[in-house]
Amino acid sequence: MADTNLVYPYEFEGGKKAIASEVNANFEAVKTFANGINATIADIQTAITDLKNKPTREMLDIYYSFSSQTPAGAYPLWTGETITHCKSLYPQFWNKVKNLATLGNLITVTEDEYEEKLEEYGQCAAFCLDELNGHLRLPKITRFISSIADLTELAKEQNSANTAHTHNVKVSSNGSKAGYDTATGYLARGYTKYSSPWSNQNNNGENEVLITSEGEEEGYPKNVKLCLYIQVANNLGELSELDTKAIAEELEEALVSLQSAYQTYSNDLQQVYESVKSNILSSSPIVKDYDIEVSIDMFEADTTYVDYPYKADIPFDDADEDLVPTVNFSLEQIESGNYAPVAMSGNGYVRIYAKEIPVAGFDIPSIVLQ
Repeated sequence: MADTNLVYPYEFEGGKKAIASEVNANFEAVKTFANGINATIADIQTAITDLKNKPTREMLDIYYSFSSQTPAGAYPLWTGETITHCKSLYPQFWNKVKNLATLGNLITVTEDEYEEKLEEYGQCAAFCLDELNGHLRLPKITRFISSIADLTELAKEQNSANTAHTHNVKVSSNGSKAGYDTATGYLARGYTKYSSPWSNQNNNGENEVLITSEGEEEGYPKNVKLCLYIQVANNLGELSELDTKAIAEELEEALVSLQSAYQTYSNDLQQVYESVKSNILSSSPIVKDYDIEVSIDMFEADTTYVDYPYKADIPFDDADEDLVPTVNFSLEQIESGNYAPVAMSGNGYVRIYAKEIPVAGFDIPSIVLQ
C-alpha cells in the first residue's frame, strides 16, 4: 500500500518569517499524503473485491460443470493431467495430498501402476506423486462415478458395462421350440432360448438351460458428458467461505474508519493551515500591490506541480525569495479552478501556476507579500 505517513519538511513558528520555498514544500508533503490515503483506500477496495470474487471451494473438491472454461484454481479430471512443479506452485495442495496418502485416506500409485490402470480400465482414480521432481499427476476419470460401500473400495476402478455372460435357468422339458431362430441364435419374443442335451431334471420336472447375454446394445444412451474438475487452490490462499466473508466485512469496516479518519484529518489540516497563515500574516512585513495585469504571453510550461503544468512570472518590484506571496484572485478566477492555491516569490517577480493557459489576459485584484 501507499505511504500514508505525513511528515512536514519544515515547521513554522508564530512571529517568525516563513520562506516561500518551505511553505511550498509543506504543501507538496500534504498533497503526497492525500494521494497516499487515496491509494490506500483504493487498495482496500480492491482487496474486498478480490475476496468477494474468491472461489469458495476447498482443495480436493470435485464437481461437474457445463462450462469448458476451467474455474479459478481448478484442473480438469478427464485428461490425467500432470501439474508440473506442483510442490512449489501449489505447496498447500501438494502437502495435503501427501499427508492424506500417508494416513491412508487417499490413494497414490506409481507412474507404471497409473499406466496399467489406464490400459485395463481406460481411467485411473488414483494420484501419482513424483517426489523427486515435485510433479503431481491428477486422476483421469472418463466414466461413471459411484459411491463406495466401505473405505476399502476408495479409488478402485471397475468395468461396469454388461459384457457377454451366461445364466443358468430352468424350463420345462416339453417346452416349445417354435420361437427359436436357429439362424441367429436368438429367441422370438415370449420364448426361452434353450440348449441340449438337458441336464438332470429336478424334482419339479424342470431342466437347466444355458441363456447367453451378448452385452449392452451399442448406441444406447447411457450417460451425459460434462466437464469434471478438481479444486487445487484458491486464488487468495486457503480460506474457507466463512473466513472470506469475515475478512471482507473487517476490511469494509476498516475502510469506513479510514475514510472517516481522513475526513476528520482533512478538516483539522485546514484549521492548522489557516492558523499558520494567520501567524505568517501577523508576523511578517507586508508588501501589497493592486490590480495586477496578467497577459497570456507570461505563461509557459513548467514541471513544478504535475496538476498545474504552466507558470506565469508576474513582475513585482519588491518581491524576493524570502517573502511568501498571497495571491487574491477574482471570484471568476477562483471558480474556474484553473489556478493553483500556492504561489512563490522570486527576485522581482511573483510566480503563479495554472492548469491551462488562459484564453485571454486578466487582472488579479491584489497580491500580498510577507
